[in-house]
Amino acid sequence: MIASIEEMIEQYVAAWNKQNFEDYKAAFAKCWAEDATYTDPNNALVKGVEGITELAATSLEKSPHRVFHVLTQPDYHHNVGRYTWKVDLPEGSKEGFDYFEFNEEHKLTRIVSFF
Repeated sequence: MIASIEEMIEQYVAAWNKQNFEDYKAAFAKCWAEDATYTDPNNALVKGVEGITELAATSLEKSPHRVFHVLTQPDYHHNVGRYTWKVDLPEGSKEGFDYFEFNEEHKLTRIVSFF
């Protein structure tokens, strides 16, 4: 079990930096609830570990040299929170923020990403 919300977010962002499907799946399974959802401006609703794994693998195909980082530690209360992140791309960096919800096991149940 993940010990803290900060660790949960670090695990989630680090999962995006894996390099193959099986590594993505294993990393997301540590911090992503079975029925969790992900939404962003460019993608339809993603559900579950398989869904977020497929999204990350597709992202890697489009931008193979991308690297994600947590910019600010999460601000949270009552099983909801937010944090900011950055992705380094060959053409430059982009920043965004995520609204998240989590359960008692410190697993993400919902991410709404803005960038």
